Amino acid sequence: MSGNPLLPGVEPAPFAQEDAPQRLARLARRVGPRKAEEAAVLCRCAPDPDLALAGVERYLDGAELPTEPDLLQALVLLCGSSRLAQKALGREPAMLRRTARSPWARRMRPERDSLRVLSRAARRLSPDDVAGLHRLLRRFASREMLRIALRDLRRARVSEVTRELSSLATACLDVAIRFHERRLRAKHGAPEGMAERESGAGFCALAMGKLGARELNFSSDIDLIYVYGRDGTTTGEQPLTHFAYYAKLAELVTESISKLTEDGTVFRVDLNLRPDGRSGPIVNSVHAAELYYQSFGRSWERNALVKARPSAGDLAVGEELLGQLEPFIWRRSVDLDVIQEIQAMKARIDARAGAEGKDDLKLGKGGIREAEFFVTALQVLHGGKLKDPGIRERAVLPALDRLLFAGIVAARDRDALADAYLFLRRAEHRVQMVDGRQTHRLPPPAERSGLARAMGYSEIGRFEAALAEHRERVARLFGGLLGTSSGAPVLDPELALLADQQVETDRRREIASRRGFADPDRAVAALDALARRPTPFSRLGDPAAAVALLAEVLASPDPDQALSHLADFAAVLKSPESHFRLLHEARRVSRLLISLFGTSDFLSKRFLRHPELIDQLLREDQAVLGKGREDFAAEISARLALVPEGLGIDDLLERKLAEIRRYKNEEVLRVAMADIAGSLSLEGVSSQLSDLAESILATCLALAEDEARAKGKLPPCRLCVVAMGKLGGRELGYHSDLDLIFLYPGEEDAGAQPQVHALCARLAQRLLSFLQMPLREGLLYKIDTRLRPSGNQGALVSSVQGFARYHLGAEGTPQVRSQTWERQALLRARYVAGDEAIWDRVRREVLEPVLYGFEPDRAFLASEIRRMRERMETEIGREADKGKNPKVGRGGIVDVEFAVQFLQLVHGHRVARIRTPSTPDALRALRDAGLLRDSTFRTLVAGYEFHRRLAMRMRIVHDYSIDYLPQGARALAQLARRLGYYGEDPGARLATDYARLTGAVRAAFDEVVTPGTPPPR
Repeated sequence: MSGNPLLPGVEPAPFAQEDAPQRLARLARRVGPRKAEEAAVLCRCAPDPDLALAGVERYLDGAELPTEPDLLQALVLLCGSSRLAQKALGREPAMLRRTARSPWARRMRPERDSLRVLSRAARRLSPDDVAGLHRLLRRFASREMLRIALRDLRRARVSEVTRELSSLATACLDVAIRFHERRLRAKHGAPEGMAERESGAGFCALAMGKLGARELNFSSDIDLIYVYGRDGTTTGEQPLTHFAYYAKLAELVTESISKLTEDGTVFRVDLNLRPDGRSGPIVNSVHAAELYYQSFGRSWERNALVKARPSAGDLAVGEELLGQLEPFIWRRSVDLDVIQEIQAMKARIDARAGAEGKDDLKLGKGGIREAEFFVTALQVLHGGKLKDPGIRERAVLPALDRLLFAGIVAARDRDALADAYLFLRRAEHRVQMVDGRQTHRLPPPAERSGLARAMGYSEIGRFEAALAEHRERVARLFGGLLGTSSGAPVLDPELALLADQQVETDRRREIASRRGFADPDRAVAALDALARRPTPFSRLGDPAAAVALLAEVLASPDPDQALSHLADFAAVLKSPESHFRLLHEARRVSRLLISLFGTSDFLSKRFLRHPELIDQLLREDQAVLGKGREDFAAEISARLALVPEGLGIDDLLERKLAEIRRYKNEEVLRVAMADIAGSLSLEGVSSQLSDLAESILATCLALAEDEARAKGKLPPCRLCVVAMGKLGGRELGYHSDLDLIFLYPGEEDAGAQPQVHALCARLAQRLLSFLQMPLREGLLYKIDTRLRPSGNQGALVSSVQGFARYHLGAEGTPQVRSQTWERQALLRARYVAGDEAIWDRVRREVLEPVLYGFEPDRAFLASEIRRMRERMETEIGREADKGKNPKVGRGGIVDVEFAVQFLQLVHGHRVARIRTPSTPDALRALRDAGLLRDSTFRTLVAGYEFHRRLAMRMRIVHDYSIDYLPQGARALAQLARRLGYYGEDPGARLATDYARLTGAVRAAFDEVVTPGTPPPR
């Protein structure tokens, strides 16, 4: 026998088990020396020779050893790969011939053929023979699994194997639906309008996940969502509502597929992707499902629906639902919420990958889930924006091809991901095939020989090297999705070679790749562009300055992007030499500038379009003028005055909203650069961002009123917009949400004056839309209205009387009804836009009585605030698991805010000067009123400023919200340097300061929030 007839290209292997000689001798006694030797030779060619030998022996317990070469090879290949196959063949030896000689042994079996065979057999069953149906489905599935496993081991295409497994599941589902629906019709009559339709009409099993994408593996659950077409009642003598009828059908179908019998199961069924998950009904009408997704659908559900496919039953019902959900799944414009939710999903996958380790093919780093998420996330982000719906593919590899053709994924990345995905899925099949378990974990290193051989590798080391290479490619692409991770290579003389144009290009590319650039060609091109300008990278430039800049670039979050923007920076400057000299001399400025370049492509491009802002950042001696609300309002008005007025109302609004966004982006960039340069204090940054937000709010409210007036929808009264939270305290940060409440001067709520309420609600909705609508220039702000009466369950707008009734109860019997946390939130309420007279009335008639109208029970208040603080620290902070949280962790910002709010609620009824929404202002007022000792005041102020400065810097440097201090020494050191820590081990000194200040803040909180300590005088 030449070569390896079972695994071409793989060398035969010896038997490893100690009892192999005894087994071989026993085999020779049973079948004779010649046949035993023939079988032994084949067993050594199998993935696991010992497993193959044991399987052959087991087969001989029920049948003779086949003499035909094709049957013997099939037996050994299956037994040497799978104990599950051994069990199946031992139970039914005739399956070997049926499997190996099947007309579908070498080609893919169409789904319609499986469905034809199963349907014909099911029709011969008695309508009440449910056990017969279960037996039929399980035995058919067992035979098909064995046939597909043989095809997979013979290296059929992965896509064919997964498609055949998916077709098997779909056929079984369809037969189960039609069998059980016939039984239900006989008992309850056909659903309304279905009497003339075939069995199963009106009901669809929507396949999700791998089944939806036709990518099922050998041990997959099948994810399903059951839907029916219309509500109504069945027409029989024992009628049921359609919901009850189809719910019963769904239960019966699920049982027929997943129930464990003496023949096993067909597939495990997972219904958790249905609307409301485990809490939701087992079946939904098309209308109910649509309402759920349009009202409550989350990004993970949108991601899941990308793979949804009507698979069994009445496919038209499933198609109807997916057609109605198309705007939900494929959004034409993706807002910040969606992006952040995708980032959150990515973060969870990343965290899980770290926990699972490298031995998990699916969940580990660089595993199958990361590859699938990379594709699905890009589909969700781009699928609704492209006119060509081609990227709306369910399967990973076809979708990846479409992303390539759409210009979203580079050809190199597509090839790397496709190769890796196929490799990982094939390895997954081999692992699951052994015992039929739902596992994705590699066997222990000492037991990987069989897996390596089944994958076509004679040596374990070569298999593991190939696996590591594929996983690294997936991990790199996944890590780069929506932003990459930072690194901080040590400065090295090698960088001088990289910066030198005279060094061979290939050598520079190799250095660039090794030192951290993802795209060495792009990096070398950017360095060459810098060399063509009078910069340190030119032939006459300063090599030391060039190396220093390169070191900063490599320390940025995205070195490729940072270097590219640094080249753009040199290109836009008329005389870059002086600017680069300043960068070399003012290292702090260069660090902050390159950090900006390496963090945000969007902000960097805006930066480069405004040379005057560059000058402000680079020239530390040039004062940055602060702006107030009046300045912002005047400038916005002047910008809007340039928009032509002869347009229709909708076009005019769009133009004006785009202009406001451009202005806001420029102003935030101006503030951010002044902050980076150290030209603005913490209070100056917050006040300017707050004043900018207020001015934009007022302008957008006026635009909403103009639109309502033009369309005849203007309420008879004006809205009052009240800011809460950070905006209420004029403490806004980068990327802060705006917490808002909307009030109108009605005497009753919607029941008594529905038209006014509806018009005011519409106006508020339009204002929210103007603020949150994603245009080409982005959105203005994310808005949070959950602090309104009754939160998300309450009306968006409240009348003054309704607001009062919520917080004070019925008129004539005033009694504070607000919970402690609501009173804390109201302390930060502040008028920002609209009818100020409404605010004056609410402040006078509601806020002052609720907050300051009585002397509270200090002990109860202290207990409540401590309870809430402990819950936040435990349930949100979770510092023991996740690290230090400057906001809600021990001694964080919330400690300061809660201490201040406690004192305001305790003493505000008699000390008017402490009634302010601003935490810093309140601290000063409490100190001046003798309600805070100087030492406690200094501690709380220091802690508050430290944490706010830390939060600001974390957000501006990384361009996204970070809740926890980095735990790695390198990342912590980078953050420390960005906060102004220099010298040796800046990260350790930052950590020391953090521990000292948080400890002091917690002690001050404990001192202040007490049930009976008298206030200091």
